[in-house]
Amino acid sequence: MRLKRGVERASCDFCHRRKIKCDRPLRESQGQDSCSPCSLRAIQCLLDDSDDVRLRRRRRAVARDEERVEQSPSLLTTAPADAIVQDFNQTSTNVVTFDKEVAPVPLQGLEQSLPSYFPSSLDDGFSSSLDQSPDFSFIDTPFELSPESILFLDQIFLGGFATPLEYLQPQTLTDIDIQSSMDAELATQNSASESLGEASAFSTSQKPWIDCGLDEAAFDSALHAYFDFAAVHLPVLIEDAFWQDYRNGRCSPALVYAIACRGISFSSPLESWSEQQRLALKFREKFLEAQQISTSKSVMRLDDLEALAIMVNWTYDETQSLSLHSQLGKLFLTHEALVLATLQCQMQDCDEVGHSGLTIPLARSVERRKLLFWHVYGLDAFHSLDQKTMSRIPDGKNSEVSSKLPRIDSGSYLDAILSLAIVAREILQALVTVNTKRNGVKCTDLMNIYDRLSHWQKHNCPSHLRKKRDADGRLVPLTINESSKTKFLQPLHCSILWLLEINCYMQIEDCVSQYGVQTGAPLEGEMMAVRVEFEALRAVHDGVEISRWMRQYSASTTRGGITQSHSLIDLAPSIARDICAGLCFWTCGRGKKVFRHGSSGLTNIRPRNRQQEAKNETEERKQDVNDYRDGAKEFRSAVATATSHRDTEYVLQRLDKQIASFEEVVAQ
Repeated sequence: MRLKRGVERASCDFCHRRKIKCDRPLRESQGQDSCSPCSLRAIQCLLDDSDDVRLRRRRRAVARDEERVEQSPSLLTTAPADAIVQDFNQTSTNVVTFDKEVAPVPLQGLEQSLPSYFPSSLDDGFSSSLDQSPDFSFIDTPFELSPESILFLDQIFLGGFATPLEYLQPQTLTDIDIQSSMDAELATQNSASESLGEASAFSTSQKPWIDCGLDEAAFDSALHAYFDFAAVHLPVLIEDAFWQDYRNGRCSPALVYAIACRGISFSSPLESWSEQQRLALKFREKFLEAQQISTSKSVMRLDDLEALAIMVNWTYDETQSLSLHSQLGKLFLTHEALVLATLQCQMQDCDEVGHSGLTIPLARSVERRKLLFWHVYGLDAFHSLDQKTMSRIPDGKNSEVSSKLPRIDSGSYLDAILSLAIVAREILQALVTVNTKRNGVKCTDLMNIYDRLSHWQKHNCPSHLRKKRDADGRLVPLTINESSKTKFLQPLHCSILWLLEINCYMQIEDCVSQYGVQTGAPLEGEMMAVRVEFEALRAVHDGVEISRWMRQYSASTTRGGITQSHSLIDLAPSIARDICAGLCFWTCGRGKKVFRHGSSGLTNIRPRNRQQEAKNETEERKQDVNDYRDGAKEFRSAVATATSHRDTEYVLQRLDKQIASFEEVVAQ
């Protein structure tokens, strides 16, 4: 709960950061030195309110009053500003392990996921006067996770204890929480500073751009372009943490090449495909080397996992690579390998495990781990639904958590993606089973799934990202503040969420078309078949409106006097482009079916008078499928805007063949 003005905090640092109920005062009165949540996690229960600006000023005022009375020197000492800046330039140590024993996991550190909008240097926000607290106004961005979401991800990947939901409070983290987490991180940073010089795994003096045939300016431009464009729809790591590691020579080579590979398509002209492939091959080479070291030492670095998440399922040009790398890549660079590595790497406390070898200090490792958990969980949920395969990520131990997280509609974009990913997993678990493959999908399961999606749209999705319809049922375009420097973010995030929701409806329709509806009452089965058809058609209709709306916005940035602009679909090819391509395929197939066999709903679309009945039936069907043909071309045009990616050309070739086949059928 939020503190009233003037009230000193009684909860410990852990409970206060997570906004959960703390019984520290009660247990202290009973002679126990730890609250219940900290005791469950076997972590130290600390109460450090030295960062509270109100208390600090109050104590300073008391000290000044005593000084006036006693005429003694001030009791307050002030640390130099240079010392503060030096402390914040230190880094924390992070090593990801595969050991079998489970160690207690300290949940210290800032529980925010803000990948792209932190300032590049934390020093700029601090004044030499201790009377002024750091300015954390930049945390008000779309990239943050609620305490409920963080708890859920910790439970899934760390296997920690499940805190009762009644302890969770729907509040975001405050500046005091951030400052407390930074103070805790500073203690770890100071202990790791001795090994900082010899722990460097990648030095910028090695000039990584030379091995790829690039100059330094082009390489740096590719790194910046990744965070400006490629990472804004599904962030993997925090930008300022990467730059801090990169400039201090602590960054994994695999991560550097992965970021450059994904970013160079946005920073260079269309002829960048060869350079992009060289960067991809360098990433694979460095990652496989790191994988060999991690296997021998039972340790894997966090930034190597981040690199794998960035480059998962990349299509390599095997004509320029070694056959051994190609074979190993099929084992260690797949989606399944990413999921397994993320699950196994968190079996020990990654911040405090010591090894005889080198320790690699990484900036803001705790926050980066949370963001990696979020990315892998969401990516796996939708990937498993598309492939109709069960996920290897387990469900939470507390069954009540997944059905209620997040509980409030004021969450962020990351919270909305997480809650929709939970729904996607529920769809997969309900509709893709041995029983449904043999006997068909139960009508009750379909009803529950549709209700779940409707509940997500009305309650779980944040209000500023929620779809709105007019009186005619059409989508209402968002009103964006044109003065905003990041005006493309809200349209992009809305489009991503809406397209992922559409994908869920289309996957439900695909399951029903493959497995059928379980035999029961004929009327109930027919009702459900009509419901599935209606939801799929409405989803496709919404997709047409969204694809048109997305082309009204573009993402632009200016670096070095050069302005670059990209379409929203270009920023998210794995989601926006691929879903639009899938909708184009479905629309063409549906149009062929309607033209050949008609549709049960076509007879009631318009009144039929005698003149209409006398028309040629083939001509009527041609008119009926015009909307399908126009919709397919609209999706094709949307896919064509993803010009920064080489594989868009192959996607367009497949779509052109499908549309041409559709038109041939109609022309017969």
